[in-house]
Amino acid sequence: MIMAKSQLDEYFQGRRISFDIPLLFTGTDFQTDVWSAISEIPYGSTQSYSEIAFRSRHPEAVRAVANAIGANRLSIIIPCHRVTGINSIGGYAGGISVKESLLSIER
Repeated sequence: MIMAKSQLDEYFQGRRISFDIPLLFTGTDFQTDVWSAISEIPYGSTQSYSEIAFRSRHPEAVRAVANAIGANRLSIIIPCHRVTGINSIGGYAGGISVKESLLSIER
């Protein structure tokens, strides 16, 4: 727990671009496929919901991908704020202003 707090503090201070906390994904196989794909989005980059659907081997399941993203309980460590719509910022469980702030930290 101390390691997670320390790494999150460093992230918010702009001193960390990735996390090396051991994770245990708890979800369906589909959800873990999506979360794994999200985890690979580089710091400072974004990908669309449809790109994540393709990368998680479920190219036709864009809406289900969005639901899996919404079920992510580690939303900064598994950086779902980096997933956007094609022509919009997309949604975020923490609110759009939080998503915009997180993306701003990474610019």
